[in-house]
Amino acid sequence: MSAAIKMIHVAKRELGMDDDDYRAVLGRATRGAATSLRAMTDGQLQLVIGEMKKLGFVPSSPTGTSRKVKGPFAPKLLALWLSGWNLGIVHSRDDQALIHFVERQTGIAHVQWLRDPRDAAKAIDGLKLWIAREAGVIWPKSTVATGREMKVAVIAAQHRLLGLGEHYRDSAEVSDAQLDKIIGALGAKIRGAKNG
Repeated sequence: MSAAIKMIHVAKRELGMDDDDYRAVLGRATRGAATSLRAMTDGQLQLVIGEMKKLGFVPSSPTGTSRKVKGPFAPKLLALWLSGWNLGIVHSRDDQALIHFVERQTGIAHVQWLRDPRDAAKAIDGLKLWIAREAGVIWPKSTVATGREMKVAVIAAQHRLLGLGEHYRDSAEVSDAQLDKIIGALGAKIRGAKNG
């Protein structure tokens, strides 16, 4: 199996695509010329990879690069940034884009230098307000909301953006990892609709 085909399979899995979405990407990338990866030329495979990158796939480098965003507040900032990406308002999920956002909010040139909780709150609250305003996310009112409650709020907004209804009902049977997959799959649909 070629490296390009392997990368496409990884992208499909990471983007949480179902078979219909996957086939739509193949058709869109090749303008309907091919629906089987094995029948595609190298050029067509690269077009498919390009289409998947537009939907948010970020190939990992063979050497395994580490994230540029580090520090005590990085996990929360990254989670919010990826939520914005999956709601279609963040246009680049690249770490550098988040670093620039934090610098605009705080005047601090890098997330890893964000140590004071008051500075972190400026960036976190700014990001939450932007996401709420642009994507209609209704964040939990609790100041100690769990990550799960935040994820459910994002999925509810995704449902509204996609016209799937006003509410998403959380279920204890759905794991946090499954919630992440739901967010990724709905995010791919939102970005596909904006790019298509």
